[in-house]
Amino acid sequence: MRSNWATFGRKARHVAWSAGGVKCGGGKWLEKVPEGGSDARMSLPHVVLGRGKLPGTGDLDVTLHLDHPEQPLSTGEQWGAHSSNGTGFQLAQASDRAFEEVIRACGCEWLLLLATEEKLRGRKFTPQEILMRKPAVEAPPVERVLRKPRRSAPDALERCRKAISEGDFEVLEGLRDVLDDDIVRTLASEWRAELSWKVKDAYAALLMDQTADCVRPLFRDALKSPTVETRAYALCVLKGDFSLFDSLMSDGGVDEAKVDAAIAKAGLL
Repeated sequence: MRSNWATFGRKARHVAWSAGGVKCGGGKWLEKVPEGGSDARMSLPHVVLGRGKLPGTGDLDVTLHLDHPEQPLSTGEQWGAHSSNGTGFQLAQASDRAFEEVIRACGCEWLLLLATEEKLRGRKFTPQEILMRKPAVEAPPVERVLRKPRRSAPDALERCRKAISEGDFEVLEGLRDVLDDDIVRTLASEWRAELSWKVKDAYAALLMDQTADCVRPLFRDALKSPTVETRAYALCVLKGDFSLFDSLMSDGGVDEAKVDAAIAKAGLL
């Protein structure tokens, strides 16, 4: 028998290989994977979301298991011809210390943002919904092509207005994909500072990906929202840096103290 020590997910774990299987530091035995093979779990439909490496580890990956809605995600590690799966976990656990470093090393930071969004929505995303939110990797264009501005469906503006007035954040999430420049300008012109915070939070949730000048008054006002997530989105929009969102999180949620400190430091109020 041979053994290796590896730093994995901010924890040192001992991986012991025997003739029958792999034993992880938590005492859980996993089936040994033969060269060129895969274990029973990996034979189910799955999608590798990202690959990476940390000092002292083998090759790492983050995998989405479409047939495991209760624990749809897992981390994996490969040393040479041998590979093993880590413990499956839920999206809500993505920021746990056992998983976060591997997720970041594999370029899957978007899972951390999605976990926060899941918490805000108050419901678990299905594996299919997680896959749909995976950022697309654009191939370099072969030639420069002039494209006409994207036009939304004729009823898109009315659907946005209805979802804002009803504070339906689940519907607003899907409507972010139908926005075009005209809709954004129209909605920004209809926003008023004297609206209720429920309505203004809904405006911010719908327009959180927008950076046009017309939305800046809306998000300057949103810095004073009683909802910490709205304040966090506003900070990212006004700073023009959406990577800030990661630094505002603690233990899987948006940290109110961090958000307010960042707003004060930016001098935006």
